[in-house]
Amino acid sequence: MQAPVDSSGRGPARRPLRLAAGAVLVLVCGAAGPSPEAPRLSGFSAAAAARQLEAERIIQAAPTPERISAHLLYLTEEPHQTGTPRNMELADYVRDRFRDYGLQEVRFHDSPALMTYGRSASLEIVEPQPLRLKLTEDPLPADKDSYLYADPSQVPFHGYAADGDVTAEVVYANAGSPEDFARLKELGIGVAGKIVLMRYSEPYSYRGYKVYLAETNGAAGAIIYSDPKDDGYGRGETYPQGPWGPASHIQWGAIVYDWLGPLPLTMHWSQRSDGAWEEGPERHRQLARIPSLPLSYEAASEILSRLGGPAAPAGWQGGLPFSYHVGPGPVKVRLRVDNEERIGTMRSVIGIIPGAEEPEKWVVVGNHRDAWIYGAVDPSSGTSAMLEMARALGQAVKAGHRPRRTIVFANWDGEEQLLGGSIAWAVDHGSKLVADGVAYVNVDSAASGNEFEGGAVPAFARFLKEVAGSVSDPAGGTVLDTWARRSKDGQPEVKKIVGATDYTAFLGHLGMSCIDMSFGGPYGVYHSQYDNYAWLSRVGDPGLLYTTTMARLWGVLTWRLANAELLPLRYSEYARAAVAHVTEIEKKAARTRVLRLVEAREAAGRWEEAAAALEKQADDRLSTPAGIPPGVARQVNALLVEVERALTEPSGLKGREFFRHLIYAPQPTYREELLPRIFEAIDADRWDEIPFYEKQLVAAFDRAAGLLRRAGELVGGARAGRRDVPPAGAIGK
Repeated sequence: MQAPVDSSGRGPARRPLRLAAGAVLVLVCGAAGPSPEAPRLSGFSAAAAARQLEAERIIQAAPTPERISAHLLYLTEEPHQTGTPRNMELADYVRDRFRDYGLQEVRFHDSPALMTYGRSASLEIVEPQPLRLKLTEDPLPADKDSYLYADPSQVPFHGYAADGDVTAEVVYANAGSPEDFARLKELGIGVAGKIVLMRYSEPYSYRGYKVYLAETNGAAGAIIYSDPKDDGYGRGETYPQGPWGPASHIQWGAIVYDWLGPLPLTMHWSQRSDGAWEEGPERHRQLARIPSLPLSYEAASEILSRLGGPAAPAGWQGGLPFSYHVGPGPVKVRLRVDNEERIGTMRSVIGIIPGAEEPEKWVVVGNHRDAWIYGAVDPSSGTSAMLEMARALGQAVKAGHRPRRTIVFANWDGEEQLLGGSIAWAVDHGSKLVADGVAYVNVDSAASGNEFEGGAVPAFARFLKEVAGSVSDPAGGTVLDTWARRSKDGQPEVKKIVGATDYTAFLGHLGMSCIDMSFGGPYGVYHSQYDNYAWLSRVGDPGLLYTTTMARLWGVLTWRLANAELLPLRYSEYARAAVAHVTEIEKKAARTRVLRLVEAREAAGRWEEAAAALEKQADDRLSTPAGIPPGVARQVNALLVEVERALTEPSGLKGREFFRHLIYAPQPTYREELLPRIFEAIDADRWDEIPFYEKQLVAAFDRAAGLLRRAGELVGGARAGRRDVPPAGAIGK
C-alpha cells in the first residue's frame, strides 16, 4: 500500500518503506509472556485465570517491532491534520487493518466540526532595526522528513488563532501564567495594545490559556516560543544527536479555549436548509479574538535580546545566553496571521470484537489518528500499538478464545484541534455508554521513551499495577519493576487523569472509569516536524521496543477487563483518595479562611467501609472452588460500574456544564481540579455556595456506599446459597 516517493528524496512526498532508515528493528523485546510465577489475577477465579493466561500468551507473543515499524512508516508518510485528504486515507488504512485482523462491524463515525489550518503568517521586527524572522524549521541531512517546507502549504500556526495584522511593542510575560501577568502589573507594566511574548513551560503548559490571559489583559497579539531551558539544549543533547529540540523547532498546536466546555463542535457556524455551512456574526467564546503564532527559540532570541525595560524577575530567566528583560520596547514587531477556518468532517474508525457472554457490555479502547504534522510519537506510535493490539486479540479469538464482554476499538479523529472525534462519538452513544460502558482505556502516544507513565481513576490503580507486573520490560524484569525503580520510595505512582485528551468525555461527562497509559521520556520535538519516524525509531524509542511493549500491555489489560468475572474496581482506594482530596481542598481554602468539610469526610469514610467489606467478601469468594455464580457476578458488576456514574451531577460546572464529575475536572492549564465545584467557588470567592457543594459530595459518596453495600449483599447471598437476591435492574442509585 506504499505510494511512490518524490524522486528527489526530499520534501513531504510519500516515501517507500525504510526498514533500514533507523535503528535495527528486528529484535523482539524481552520475553513474550509474564514472569514464571504469575500473580493471582484480580477478579478471576483460579479456573478462569488459567484460561485467561492461555489467551494472554497469544496476545503477548503476537506484537513485533517489524509490524509496528511498517504501520508507523505508513502513518507518518505525510502530514495529516484532521479533515485533510491524507487523514481520510489513513482512516481507510485503519479500517482495512481492523477488518484484516478479524474485528467486526467496522465502520466510520463521521461528525462535522469547525477545523482550522494555517494559510500564511509572517513576523518581523520593525524597530529598532528591521529584521524578518524565520518561521520554518531547518532541514537536517540525517532526517529526510525535515525537508517539510518544500511544501509551501505547511505554515506553522496556532489552531483557532484569529486573523490579524498587528504592529506593536513587545512585552515578555515569562510562562504566561496568572501569577506572571499579576507580576507585570506589580512592575507597572501593562500589556494592553502590546504583543505578549511567552514561553512554553510548566506548570502553565497549555498554550490556549496563555493566549486567553493575554487577550483578557488587553493584548493585541501573542507569540509563544520554545525556550531552550524548557525543551532545548538546556535539557541536554538536541536532535539529531539527542532527544531535545534543535534551535529552529516550533511547537504547533491549537489554542481553543476548551476548558469552557467542548460543545458545540461547530462553534458559531450553522447549517442552512440546503446543507451548506455559514459563519455566524459573533465569534464563539471558545475561540481567540487576537492573532498569535508559535515560534522557535532561534527566532525568539532576536526579539528577547533586543528588549529593554526592567530585568526579568527571579525565575523568568530562560536558557538563552543573555539577560532577559521585560520591555515594553524598544522592540516593535509586526505580526501577521491568516488562518483558514471551515466546517469539515472528522472521521473516527470503530470496530468490535463481540462478547460471548455479555455482548451488551462495552470495554472501549481508543487512540487518535490526526496529527499536526507527521506525528510519529503523537499519535502514530499509539495508532501503531493499537493496530498490533487488535491483531493480537484477533489471533486469540482465532485460537478459540472469546472475550466475555464486547471490546470496542476506536481510532479517533480531531483530537489535536478540539478532542472532537471522541467527544462526538461519546455524546452520540451516551445513553448506551451510561447503561453498559464498563471502562475506557486511552493510549494517546505509545512511546517517546522508556519510562512507563500510568494514570487512572483510583479504583483502577491496583489493577493497572498488576497488569504492568505481567508484561516484560525490554530493559529486564517487568514494566512494574522498572516503573517502581523510577518512582519515589519504590512505589509506582498512578497519576490522576483530569481531561487533556480523549478520555475527557468518558470520565468528565459520562462518568465512565478510565485508564491512560504511555511510555515517556525526553521529548523536545513535541508537535514539530521533527516528531517523525527518524526521531522516534533512532532517538525516542530505538528499535521501537517500547511501542511494541505498549501493544502487549494494552492487549493484556483490555483482555482482562473484558474477561474478569468481577471487574477489578477497588473503590476503597477511591474513597481514600477522596478523603485526601478533601484535605487538599481545605488547605487551598486556608489561604483565605478556615474550611472544614466534616460531612464530606465522614461520607467518604462510609464509602470506604462499604468498599472494603465488599472487596474482602469478593476476594474470599473468588478464592474458593465454587467462585461466584455468573448471574450474581453480572449484578455485582452492574453496581460496580454505576459507582463512577454516582460521582457525577447532571448540572455540570458553572459556565462549563459539559464537565459533570464531582471529584475531577481540568483547570484551564490542564492541571487537575480536585472537587471542582468547591475548587472554583474558592477561586471565585463564592463561599456561600460551598455548603451546597459539600452536600452534593455527601450525597454522591453515600450513593457510592449504598451501591457497594448492595453488591456486598449479593456476594453474601451467593455465599449463603440464597436465591432471592434482587435482579440488577432493581438496584439503582
